[in-house]
Amino acid sequence: MEVKILINGKETRLKDYPRKVLYNLILGYVKSLNLEEEPKEIEVYVRLEENNRESKL
Repeated sequence: MEVKILINGKETRLKDYPRKVLYNLILGYVKSLNLEEEPKEIEVYVRLEENNRESKL
């Protein structure tokens, strides 16, 4: 299981529990999409809007 979070291009170290939670959350969401093929790699990209830097995701 490989999970990475990059913030401003720098990798953030994840402890075991948050890594597992993030993995299962994203994989569960993607599997609910009923895709035609099984996912092998999933990339998630989030860019914060310039005027909403202080708002929570």
